[in-house]
Amino acid sequence: MTPHQAYRRTSQSGWTRIEMLLAIYDATIETLDAGIEALHNQRAAEYPALQLRASQLCLLLISGVDANAAGVAAHIRELCLFSIDQIGDPEVDRWVHARNVMTTLREGFQGVRDEGIQLEAAGTIPSLTQHDTQTLLHV
Repeated sequence: MTPHQAYRRTSQSGWTRIEMLLAIYDATIETLDAGIEALHNQRAAEYPALQLRASQLCLLLISGVDANAAGVAAHIRELCLFSIDQIGDPEVDRWVHARNVMTTLREGFQGVRDEGIQLEAAGTIPSLTQHDTQTLLHV
């Protein structure tokens, strides 16, 4: 699912922040899978577009992390940057490394999905805004 599709679904169904985040991770993993498959089958012409798309999605994830954050948030930022570095070369193993990182991060957020929904419903975490969803239209 593209971020634009996720946006449309959010505005129609009232998605939460955590659901939007999971959708971005899903799109990132799908793009990495497509890149791995293209590289494995020696379809080098597809690499630039897939590399750009995967990088944009990783940057979108990074943009949601406070630049001054420490701890877990800083580690997530660093792992996303690592993934961007990995896909900078058209080598299957490096793309697999990036996919493994994104899958692990996604699984972590999936594990706190219910709590995230509850925190957002209670107002502890702010709800998605028009600005949040408009940002996704540009990716």
